[in-house]
Amino acid sequence: MDIEPHIRIDTRKKNQNMNMKHYIYIVLFLFLVGCNPYNKPTGPTPQPILKADSVYITADFRQHGDYYNTGHQVFAIDLLSEGLKYDSTFHISGSGCNLFLSDIFVHADSLVAGHYEMDSVAKDMTFLRGMNFEGNITGTYLLHINENQIQKIVLFTGGSMDIAYLEDDILLDFSLYTADSTLYRATYQGPATYR
Repeated sequence: MDIEPHIRIDTRKKNQNMNMKHYIYIVLFLFLVGCNPYNKPTGPTPQPILKADSVYITADFRQHGDYYNTGHQVFAIDLLSEGLKYDSTFHISGSGCNLFLSDIFVHADSLVAGHYEMDSVAKDMTFLRGMNFEGNITGTYLLHINENQIQKIVLFTGGSMDIAYLEDDILLDFSLYTADSTLYRATYQGPATYR
């Protein structure tokens, strides 16, 4: 029995259509698997880390009293990495990093142990974010210094500081963020010398 040519043509078209359908189903399946939210990695989005010295070896603590008439004592902390030092007039010289916090608010006569949050207002156990106020850098910021010259200024807009005491030493642990969410971690352990 002979099969007519037009039937063979129909069979090939049917096979081509079936192959095309399988191909479309496979592509659709792969697309849906790739878009499935359960296939995404979980946890916080990793943030870039600011490259700089993160262990500070010298610190200068200042107490300004109730400087803003808010009922809070105002403190400042000036931290220097290895390679930087104060001269006789308390100017910084050398090469390294300088982490500075200009306004730390507490209801006590010294920096108390505990958790401090960066904020834009004076509240107990807070410190101000970094800002350029009428051409003056203030708040919380980092200076990259090379041979007595400031190479870069980094303003921090969020973060926290933990303070603890161990015998005669103060322990500072910083988690600070820039405006683009770059994390900067820093620590200091040593004497709390006030001037």
